[in-house]
Amino acid sequence: MARTLAAVNENTVSVLSFDAEVGGRPDHSQFHDEIEVVRFPLSSAIQGIVRKLNLVRSTIVNRVATEFTCNFMYPKSNLLIGALRRRVEEFQPELAIFVAQPFFVPLLGLQLECLDEIRKVAFFSDPWPYRGLPSPYNRHAFPLAGNYNRKLISQVYSNFDRVIYTNSSAVEFMLDHYPELKRNSGKLAVAAHLADELIDIPSTEVVERVRSSVVHLGDLSKERFSPQLKKAMAQCIHSHGMSFTFIGSVCKKLKQSLESGEFGNSVCLLGPLPDKFSRYIASRALANLIVEADIKDSPFLPSKLTDVLTSSDRWVFVSGTRRQPGVGITPGGGEKGICVPHDSFAIVDALLAVTHLHAVNADPCVGSLRAGAIERNRNLATKYLE
Repeated sequence: MARTLAAVNENTVSVLSFDAEVGGRPDHSQFHDEIEVVRFPLSSAIQGIVRKLNLVRSTIVNRVATEFTCNFMYPKSNLLIGALRRRVEEFQPELAIFVAQPFFVPLLGLQLECLDEIRKVAFFSDPWPYRGLPSPYNRHAFPLAGNYNRKLISQVYSNFDRVIYTNSSAVEFMLDHYPELKRNSGKLAVAAHLADELIDIPSTEVVERVRSSVVHLGDLSKERFSPQLKKAMAQCIHSHGMSFTFIGSVCKKLKQSLESGEFGNSVCLLGPLPDKFSRYIASRALANLIVEADIKDSPFLPSKLTDVLTSSDRWVFVSGTRRQPGVGITPGGGEKGICVPHDSFAIVDALLAVTHLHAVNADPCVGSLRAGAIERNRNLATKYLE
């Protein structure tokens, strides 16, 4: 997005980021020389202090410290506020975009009085509606943190010029729980997650494995690994000879199933890989498995959803929410793949249909994937600059 914004009308762009990989290596920067990148390490000072004072070693106390640090402490950081103020004074920008997951970066805009004359955009890239969460997620919400969070997010809705979410299901959930968003609904927009044009090819070993596997990209949490999904995987493996590859983090329940030998040697855990490989992997997979939690009206969607939907037509989206194909996912997403509920028979039938009817492109073009990402970023930039 930064590269696209810099190219549109020859904008000058300054990037402040928590991501150590945003600027690339010093000898191989992702950005042109005119794009300044400032990185901020994620501070663990607050968590460290709490852990030292936590004499009884309470897990709950440590969780509270982590929760407050990740969601609510960074907006008060003098380091961040000072850096942002200096760039505002230097560049005199017309537009400030706060992109982050879940909330703390957009909240920075509330700390800067000098941004009152600047158009401010809050892009909730992986929205986490902290208050009013459905079960089982509601057990993670601490009451005091939730109230404080709600107040700050309400201020974002009131004070920012544009509020962007990545999917319509998240917007519907937030509209039900935040009257401030309803009053400011004219500021709302839904845009798919930012596409990374820095697509690359992973190792030959990974490419060969995903070509013959059902691939899951991203986090497979315990809420997503339902008994129905487990049963469907076992049937696909033992009755149909399929194999599964998980790239990213997986829950303990899946690891325990592997250790007990329930899946034989047909499940591979590769762990996290750089994001630049994800869209290429999706384009080569025998089928892409996308799993949402088995709960009704879930506001959450997997973080790798866009990588899969914009790179392949071989996907099966498993959701507890009875949504129509494509609804709440991405514009045009309903034209590809199959959406099914958490039902073992439906999951198996969908995977069989996708793997049997769609041949994998023998020679996917990285250049084509990059061109698609650039075009999507250009369209998003146009929305930001309206």
